[in-house]
Amino acid sequence: MPEMKNKVIAGESFQLSQPYAAGHTLTEAEAKTLNQVRSENIGNNLRDKIKELIEAGKLADAQALVAERDASYEFTLAQVGASRVLDPVEKEARSLAKEIVKAKLAEKGLKFTVAPDGETKESWAEKMEANVEKFAASEQVLAEAKKAVAAKQKRMANLASLEV
Repeated sequence: MPEMKNKVIAGESFQLSQPYAAGHTLTEAEAKTLNQVRSENIGNNLRDKIKELIEAGKLADAQALVAERDASYEFTLAQVGASRVLDPVEKEARSLAKEIVKAKLAEKGLKFTVAPDGETKESWAEKMEANVEKFAASEQVLAEAKKAVAAKQKRMANLASLEV
């Protein structure tokens, strides 16, 4: 049976299966989707530098930079979900969860963005993302997120009558 994960949709938490795992054989559509995301990630990560090189007349350097990144690019867990569109409640729950994780780390003298000894930057980022996901999916955090979103919506409704 596939792993399950909580997903907030329209302010409610739902269990969704996670059918893919390391070693999964990809269908043609899955391979096409992953290749598209990979090429978009490379383009997004290099866009400013490429533009700078092209404007300086260094097209060959730009091509070499893209080729180098293409040869070395790997997906990491820290990248997963980084650019997805979040439900307002899910966004608030993640924000609250991140605050919780940061506070718990501070109690131990650790920082969210600084890998401690024995951890790589990537492994630490993956652990932090897993902790944020865990707390964000908890009923207590979701309840607080719903309250915060409802309060914001109420404030905005009250302010809607203001003229620009």
